[in-house]
Formats: sequence, C-alpha cells, structure tokens
Amino acid sequence: MKLARMPLTLALLSIAVVPASLAAQGDTSKAKAAKSTAAAASSAKPATAQAAAAQSKTAPATEQAKCKDGTMYSGTSRQGACSSHGGVAEWVTPAKNAVPKGATARCNDGTYYTKAEHQGACSGHKGVAEWLKKGT
Repeated sequence: MKLARMPLTLALLSIAVVPASLAAQGDTSKAKAAKSTAAAASSAKPATAQAAAAQSKTAPATEQAKCKDGTMYSGTSRQGACSSHGGVAEWVTPAKNAVPKGATARCNDGTYYTKAEHQGACSGHKGVAEWLKKGT
C-alpha cells in the first residue's frame, strides 16, 4: 500500500517544487515575452501625422532645474522642484513670464517669435500659442 502512495506523493511534490524553482531562476518564458511585448509597444511610433500631432499637443512643457546638490530636476511643474535636494540652484528653462524684448508671439513649444510678419510664425515650433501685445 505504501508503494501505491509513493508516486502520488512524488507527483504532488514535483508540482509544488517546479514552479518555485522556475521563479527562483528569474524570468520565465512568459515573463520574457511580456517584457518584449511591452518594450515593443513603448517604442512604437504613431502611424499617422494626425496621431503624432495629437500626441505632441497633449505633452506638457517640461521645467528643468539644477538642484543645490548638483542633481538635475525635470518635471511638468516648478512646484516641489528639488525639494529633497536642498532646493533649486538655478532654472535651466526660463520662467513663463520672462518674455524676450521684441517678441511678437509665444510658440507652443515655449519659444518666442520676434518678427512682425504673422505668416510662418513658429512654423518649426508647433505653431503659435498666443500673439503678444505690441511693445512687449
């Protein structure tokens, strides 16, 4: 009777041990496949120009600063920048209210246009975000 139970016990033990040993080895073939699929999806580019334009419109401008401890900060807001690094030593990106002298338009990428003609303004900078008042 003990011989009949032995194969059943070994079968149950192997079912419990094999998955544990595979997990200890690191990546299983399913995990590798999931990682490669995720990598392929993240590197995929938009298929059309409209999709690319929509993607660029939703991406907010980034703020960049050098922290007092020498590390760099990059984020969508200046609030809380370098808070755990001793504070901001200097901003790499200019303040939003720092308009260059003679600017006539602010482009969608944060740069400024200084010519008087409206045609072609900010053409390489994702278009015009706003026209500025004269004398700014």
